[in-house]
Amino acid sequence: MNSQITFTLEKKDVFQLYEKLYFHEIDSREKLNSRLQTPLTLIVSFVGVLAFLLQNYGHQGFSLAAVLFSALIVLSATALASAAFFFVKSWYNNTYSFLPSAQETENYRQTLIKHYEPYKNGDQLASEHFSDYLMAYYVRYSSDNTACNDQRSIYLHKTNSALIITAAIAFLAFLVFFFGGLDKANIKKTTDISIVNPVVLIGGNMSNEPKKLNPPPPPPPPPPRQIREGVEVVKPKNVVPIQPGSKANGQ
Repeated sequence: MNSQITFTLEKKDVFQLYEKLYFHEIDSREKLNSRLQTPLTLIVSFVGVLAFLLQNYGHQGFSLAAVLFSALIVLSATALASAAFFFVKSWYNNTYSFLPSAQETENYRQTLIKHYEPYKNGDQLASEHFSDYLMAYYVRYSSDNTACNDQRSIYLHKTNSALIITAAIAFLAFLVFFFGGLDKANIKKTTDISIVNPVVLIGGNMSNEPKKLNPPPPPPPPPPRQIREGVEVVKPKNVVPIQPGSKANGQ
């Protein structure tokens, strides 16, 4: 009797242990998801840094600074691509195992009760088999989730290592870019001057000086307005308008 009690207590302790391990792995999953936010931010930032360096790079031909800068950019981009690859492996397409839904679990418990109901100790048998059902799932799914979390942790570690290498190489590339005079904003460019219109030089005693022309006479003024009193306005016919500076007829 005492050995039976000891066995029952040990089984209960083991059940609680596997239950804690199962929920511990579920909690580790959420922590890993939170830890992935920082690498994602760094990857996006390094993409912006490399794009900035390439956009402002002024190619001046073959030089030691240009060759060194190009090699560092290629190495940095390679390390960044490796970081992105390991990040995707750690973040995407990972399978976790969970217990069936509460309704399915309860249906199974009711099935066990009905299954062992004809027997004398049917309730105890149903309870024991239900505990075995839960413990078997805890053991199996906890192991599966542990393997999944361990693999994701390895990928996350590789992601962080690749990001550290990317940061070091990108910093060296920036130093070469800055001190090697590769910034296109600091490169002196030749100024091209083109004459669109011919330049006319005006001076005295020049053979091509335009001749002075006498101004033309002014245009004729508008005709006078004649009014027939009490009737209408009469349009003038064959009236010669007075030119400025001339005398009127009859004067």
